[in-house]
Amino acid sequence: MSCRYQHMSYDVPLFKVLTCSFCYVYMFKPEATQLRFDFTRAGPVLKAGPEGNFKYSYPPGSVYMADLDNSSMVTQICEPLSESECEKWTTCCQTATKCCLRQQNLPTASQNWSHCPRTWDGFGCFDDTSAGSTAYISCPSYVEHASDQETAYKVCWPNGTWYVHPHTGKQWSNYSTCVHGKVKDQMVLIYLGLGCNLISLSLLIPSCAIFLAFRQLRIQQRVRLHICFFSSFIASAIIAILWDFIVVSDRMNSPGDESAVQQNTGGCKFLYVLKRYTQSATYFWMFCEGFYLHRLIVRAFEIPKSLIIYYFIGIGGPWISTIVYAIIKASVSEYDQKCWVNNINGFEWLIYTPNLLCLFANVFFLGNILYILLTQLQSHPNEPSGYRRAIKATFVLIPLFGIQWGPVIYRPANTMWYEVLRIVIQHTQGAFVSLIFCIFNGEVHGHLKNCFSRISGRPLYRPRRELSTTSGTVYTQVRTSTAVDFNRDSYVRDSFNRDSYVRDSFNRDSLHKDDPVSNGKAETVPLNSNESSFSGDKQENGFLMESELK
Repeated sequence: MSCRYQHMSYDVPLFKVLTCSFCYVYMFKPEATQLRFDFTRAGPVLKAGPEGNFKYSYPPGSVYMADLDNSSMVTQICEPLSESECEKWTTCCQTATKCCLRQQNLPTASQNWSHCPRTWDGFGCFDDTSAGSTAYISCPSYVEHASDQETAYKVCWPNGTWYVHPHTGKQWSNYSTCVHGKVKDQMVLIYLGLGCNLISLSLLIPSCAIFLAFRQLRIQQRVRLHICFFSSFIASAIIAILWDFIVVSDRMNSPGDESAVQQNTGGCKFLYVLKRYTQSATYFWMFCEGFYLHRLIVRAFEIPKSLIIYYFIGIGGPWISTIVYAIIKASVSEYDQKCWVNNINGFEWLIYTPNLLCLFANVFFLGNILYILLTQLQSHPNEPSGYRRAIKATFVLIPLFGIQWGPVIYRPANTMWYEVLRIVIQHTQGAFVSLIFCIFNGEVHGHLKNCFSRISGRPLYRPRRELSTTSGTVYTQVRTSTAVDFNRDSYVRDSFNRDSYVRDSFNRDSLHKDDPVSNGKAETVPLNSNESSFSGDKQENGFLMESELK
């Protein structure tokens, strides 16, 4: 019994060694490995040449027979290779053997049928194919950058022979389709990530600038947490853009050994560590936001004295797991390859576990917050706006707590839709939180309007006067403070300001009892019935002052 390889048929034992030798030759370029194919009296072998600057070095003059049945020989050949590279090579050898055994069991083709004979081409298994047609196979997993969803093909000429490449004079199969499809998909993902990151940066950077520009905002603890949270998204977006265009794009467009991944430089490793750190930092700051809000609601009258513990968790927490992960990568030669992008199996959970714990903790926080809200609403069953506020709070808290990560926690293999969904969720979260907690924030709008009024010397708008008639007397209510007048929805819209939450959710009746009193001063000024307007247009910070009323 024999099996066909290229132009000739070989006995099964010889076929197995020959095809396994060429799997090595085809997978590792001559400039990267010291081994060369040679055919001796003992059969096909891989022989190590003189010493040189090779990525995969062997003792000069050593000879290896690529026989998978000889475990010691396989171990020696795989010694300079990484675990994944050795696995790919042995998988190619095993696939060739399976091809041989399967084709032996196929019925013999009719002599009257003009066809190209079944064969193993070095990477794939092609069966008998009619003359003038094309045979297709799924792309092998051991081909670099190949996608198993694409197909390779081999052309059978009308004369019943396989296509021969004009430059090499050997039978040739087209595997470029395996790579081009994946490269195209990868470039689509790169530019999708770029677009999402740029949108987030265009919103996050102005939001941080606004928070820092107004002292009334930056002295608030919740705003300080927002600044740190937004900063983690900014750092993550910048590092992601650098990684995609310096490393990933380079790997797709450069020859294998010339790419930054294959060169395995220190700068590439450092960028990878920053990428893992910034990604983890966003999870830790999500936890800090959730923990802070949950603590304020559960302990409504206990204001945290300091945010040091939050800074330690958000900044120092990710470094602990990332540094341990980097030390393992650097200390094990098997892992210290390809810019550290290779998966290191169980050690990956050093990064995944803290991130998942942060998400699970925020799920608990969200559930408890909603429980407290709904419990308070039971005392006012006829207040439909309360239920609307509870629903509104749920949707607002989802991007803040990272609950949207739920659909992409599990990663299926080789699915384009998952990668698209993951990139959109990951790189637009910063945009959503900046819109909700800064761009659309009523408190921020109030400070911006006040700032415009001071700069321009004229009010951006006139305050609305609320008129009511009681016993023939008209009362005009005017605020005496420059602070923004929060309504009951400000808990959701204004990033859950503690004071408004306590006042509106736990002591709603005080809205009627204490209004209109602010800072201990009456906010109503009685006017005669014939006084229908204020004299003068002077304003301070966009609000009319009591001293300016006549």
